[in-house]
Amino acid sequence: MALYKRMECMKYYDAETPAPDLTECFSSPGDQELMVDVFLPDSENANKAAVLFAHGGGWRLGSRDAFLWHAHRLSLFGYVTCTIDYRLVETAVFPAALEDCQAGIRWLRQNAKRFTIDPNKIGAMGSSAGGHLVACLGVLENEEKGISSKANCVVDVHGVHDFCAIWEATGEINPHWLNFLGGPISEKKEEWIAASPALHVTEDSAPMLLIHDPDDPTVPCKQTHLMVDALMKAGCPVQFLPTHGSGHGFVYSPENEWTPQVWPSAVAWFDHHLLDADEI
Repeated sequence: MALYKRMECMKYYDAETPAPDLTECFSSPGDQELMVDVFLPDSENANKAAVLFAHGGGWRLGSRDAFLWHAHRLSLFGYVTCTIDYRLVETAVFPAALEDCQAGIRWLRQNAKRFTIDPNKIGAMGSSAGGHLVACLGVLENEEKGISSKANCVVDVHGVHDFCAIWEATGEINPHWLNFLGGPISEKKEEWIAASPALHVTEDSAPMLLIHDPDDPTVPCKQTHLMVDALMKAGCPVQFLPTHGSGHGFVYSPENEWTPQVWPSAVAWFDHHLLDADEI
């Protein structure tokens, strides 16, 4: 995409985000219909890459609408983008939410021909609980019928990365997080470990941009340090972007002063790891 067109796309706020190009069911676990909103790029700008967005809310709140602005903006750069539902804690505990996000990645790959995307160019971005889920998408595999559920590139905004480390350090854990895990570590240790993406990093893990306020009052920034260390040790591409004073959950609002500071970095990360040089 020409540079001047990208600059036009970098306008950070419109009063209303356009409606998605399509909305449909992508998965039906336990007869619950999970929906996906999709934005499609103009054919002249299409770059054959796709990005899935996962909302936050402590795995108990939130909706796919949270990332509509971002999905629309990224579609202007040539990406196929989507925001998805996933099962919240009141419906099902871990690993349900992760399985739904993995189903979303597989759905994109299953529809690669329909959307004219390369199944090897699929990224994921999330914040808070969504940050945790997309980090899991970058390190864990849940292949079905030969279709991979792993993302090829991740942007993770203040996600949780090692539940066990929090417990070991403090002997305490947020009760909402405990509900998500299905019980205390004494009863659900396997689930605690399985839900901690920092414990599953390998040399094949996805490149990750990790964004976090060092003074985040909700998720300790130490969580992101652990993820950075694990990725570096494995030799995986990783970048840590500290956002001093941003607080938690800022990225949803295009009007927040921090969004125009971090959004270009997120776009650049996807461009670098999902696109060929002549497509940027």
